[in-house]
Amino acid sequence: MELEEPTASEQSWLEVLDELCESTAVEVLNETRGDIDLTAEDTAFDDLAEWEGFDISAEIRGDYLRFSQLGSQWRTLDPYPDLTGEFCLVPLPLAVHEDAPEFPSALYSDEQRELATGFRVIDSSPLTGTGSFAVVRLQRGVGNPEVWFSDHQTNTLWRMGLDYRGYLDALRLTKGVFGWQHLFTKAPLDDQEFAGTAADLQTMLDVLPELFPDHDYSDLRARLRGRT
Repeated sequence: MELEEPTASEQSWLEVLDELCESTAVEVLNETRGDIDLTAEDTAFDDLAEWEGFDISAEIRGDYLRFSQLGSQWRTLDPYPDLTGEFCLVPLPLAVHEDAPEFPSALYSDEQRELATGFRVIDSSPLTGTGSFAVVRLQRGVGNPEVWFSDHQTNTLWRMGLDYRGYLDALRLTKGVFGWQHLFTKAPLDDQEFAGTAADLQTMLDVLPELFPDHDYSDLRARLRGRT
């Protein structure tokens, strides 16, 4: 496989991995730094449009990552509150050619399962095994695909208020803390069912700004305040 220098966007992800590794408050349990895969080129989007009728917009094409795989599984150390996270990114040109994830009929409605036929996984937590993951939804005539979050804990599909680029931006900030996606869904974080999620998000926004002070978490803090 050919190797190539990372783009500025790709370099920013290598810096995320470095931040986690270099923090004395974090234990990185597993890390994946795949090579840049030149088979994951935007010509794959042309094939997708020609063969299946899904035409991804130029804006999204220009922001995908070409790592064969990139991810981290980590946790905080004492004396910090317990915080855990994992992300595992798949290159978008490869993700869109994969099969849709399966949703068992015993847990999901026919309507949900039909919706999910357009889903392609872009981020997951395979090592921790939470069963939750994020997807783009392929639709004909939609160049900037929706992003959805499949929450295994509630067996619910949540549309996120983010596009692909926004998802990556938020993931860089949160570094994959479990449940961060619900800052951008309509999950009722002020409801008892989501009390644990809301508490975890508050812990995230107490701890991460202290560990990574070069990043601005004010928008995420404001978002949580408006939901709880």
